[in-house]
Amino acid sequence: MACDSFKGCLSSKEIAQTVADAIHSVDVSVQVEQVVVADGGEGTVEALVAACSEPITWVTCSVDAPLRELPQVEARYAIDGDTALMELAAASGLTLVPRDKRDIMRASTLGTGQMILDAVNRGCTHIIMGLGGSATCDGGMGLLSALGVEFIDADGHLLYPCAENLAKIHELDLTGISNEVLNTRISLVIDVDNPLCGPRGAAHVFAPQKGASPEQVEQLEQGMCNYAQFLGDTALQAGAGAAGGVSAGMAALLPRCSMTKGAPFILGKAKLSGRMVNADLVITGEGRIDGQTAMGKAPQAVAVIARQCNVPVVAICGAVTPDAKASALGFKQIIPITPLDMPLDIAMQPSVARDNITRAINDYLQNI
Repeated sequence: MACDSFKGCLSSKEIAQTVADAIHSVDVSVQVEQVVVADGGEGTVEALVAACSEPITWVTCSVDAPLRELPQVEARYAIDGDTALMELAAASGLTLVPRDKRDIMRASTLGTGQMILDAVNRGCTHIIMGLGGSATCDGGMGLLSALGVEFIDADGHLLYPCAENLAKIHELDLTGISNEVLNTRISLVIDVDNPLCGPRGAAHVFAPQKGASPEQVEQLEQGMCNYAQFLGDTALQAGAGAAGGVSAGMAALLPRCSMTKGAPFILGKAKLSGRMVNADLVITGEGRIDGQTAMGKAPQAVAVIARQCNVPVVAICGAVTPDAKASALGFKQIIPITPLDMPLDIAMQPSVARDNITRAINDYLQNI
């Protein structure tokens, strides 16, 4: 059992337990191996912590919220030896901003930079960060500002680090970055392959999901194009558009920062291939299986490993779109768990989702 979270509903761990319980309700003798997985989005830290062999320490620090007028956020991350395991969403996530206050043009990743500094000050020399779920499209200006970068306009004035000021950047001053930060290895765990700019870039693809209007999308695209001039070839790389361009800014300006595809990285940490060698069936899935599932999302990465181990895979999901074909994704079958007449707000309730998973698994087992 290696299923990604159903975003905003159930965690990977909760789904795995629900599936195991459903299987055992049919046949208690079946051995179910539960693996917590993620691909850089929600649940990344949970999956990394589950893969740790050493005891970890949980840490909480007070940081700036995505919007200045909101109260500070208590951001939580884990420490494993000299490595900090964190998610950008813990400090700069969309869920931290009430729906009626969301303002992508003024939202900043400042709090995430403060969380990184907290880890560095505690002696961490390696940061592993999942980039999913951000409330921002600031190219990492806020985060980098907290780490010592100054963004300066054409008149020599210091810019507040937020998306509406991307287009005003005229100069960068990197002299304020400490040696401790420069020497910190940072691994950005990403679940998308979008570049910084263009039709598949951060502004056009992700900003509307965070409340941006068509006019704001165009403003953001102009800002990203201006910002890209200071980032060199990094802006063109696959994944540079992750988390509103955070990955581009960090990878370009921090010498020991790099991007890594989330699902293979996390599944490798979990030693998934070794754990499924003797399996008869793998169950994976995510909240919505669609055309993006094939772009390196966790279920598709699980299917790749299962195929190498000659183990069949079925996928469960809350919903599936017509462009998602089981055979093309490496699945024996895709099983939508939600009844067609069930409203989304009902289906998203954790107790209802558990019931839907249980029913779907029972139906599947009775028909194989």
